[in-house]
Amino acid sequence: MSQVLVMSDDPRLEDGLRSEGMKVARVRPADLGQAAKDRSPGALVLDARGQHQLPAGLTAFRKQHPTSGVVLVTSTLDPRLMLEAMRAGVTECVHEPIAPEALVDAVRRVLVNATPDQLGQLMAFVGVKGGVGTTTLAVNTGIALAKASGSEVLLIDMHIGHGDAGVLLGVEPRFSVLDALENVHRVDESFFKGLVEKSKAGLDLLGSSDRILPGPIDPRRLHTLLDFAARKYRYTVLDIPRADVATLDVLDASTVVLVTNQEVPALRTASRLGQALRARYGAGRVKTVVNRFDRKAEIGHADIERVTGDTVKHCIPSDYRVAVDAMNAGRPVVLDQSRLADAFRAMANDLGGIQKRQPAAQTGGVLGRLALRRA
Repeated sequence: MSQVLVMSDDPRLEDGLRSEGMKVARVRPADLGQAAKDRSPGALVLDARGQHQLPAGLTAFRKQHPTSGVVLVTSTLDPRLMLEAMRAGVTECVHEPIAPEALVDAVRRVLVNATPDQLGQLMAFVGVKGGVGTTTLAVNTGIALAKASGSEVLLIDMHIGHGDAGVLLGVEPRFSVLDALENVHRVDESFFKGLVEKSKAGLDLLGSSDRILPGPIDPRRLHTLLDFAARKYRYTVLDIPRADVATLDVLDASTVVLVTNQEVPALRTASRLGQALRARYGAGRVKTVVNRFDRKAEIGHADIERVTGDTVKHCIPSDYRVAVDAMNAGRPVVLDQSRLADAFRAMANDLGGIQKRQPAAQTGGVLGRLALRRA
């Protein structure tokens, strides 16, 4: 998690940022030029209320940490001070009366823009209804991404109280996504490593909780958690219940995968939900996937595209026996060879932008064999 430095005598600024799960440290004006030598902070909150000029150490700070954003807190929008702030590289300004939400939002904008090249892809799998196999697709996609990319991949099971990702992976997580959300102010590399369960399949899991929440998940805490995951993992896969509107609203997903099947009720819901998701994220970031696809079914591929209003590139074939055996064994399908596993791998490569390696061409005939012998 990126650190936020605060230069202020007002403890309310620090407390407000910490309450939103941010990692905060105070810095004195005299130490500003030497702050955070080992690692650039994500942001600096500079309290200039009652001051007529910016601290002298700000120029040195900006030279030492060019990717760190600066949020200026002022009493009024003094034109002279604003001009000086622009020249010094200040990126956000909050003035009195200071609403805690305004300061938090300004810092978040700075953190997102500070290191955009370091953010990994966030993929959200959403089923149009229960039982369409969303968790199966999310788990197998995550494993396929880890195998193909050679990178660490995280799966977060957002089905509070009834998640099955751990069952499919054959693990029993000690901690859950709720533990992460409740302690999001403590989340750093070492703490997060203790929360995540590493599966034998090569996928990191932040599992579902058995506890039932009395209310919806706090969107700000979730935003902080996902921001941390995106900076740590190349790919983060979310398994999200369709009814979890709060999670869908807070997401800034690279890709939203809408999972349906060939049943009429499922396709009707896919049409409505797909329209809403495309309006929220843009058509290019929403992908409709058909699970348990049967070529002999009365509803064909063209019918599905017509009803959903989307181009359906991936139709995962129906193979009940293989899927059930894999679930009962706690060994995901994609770890073995089958028609179903090939479909999962193809979809994962497409979603992750991973190019499939082509085998090297060999020269045929006698000359080709001679060339191989020389090699």
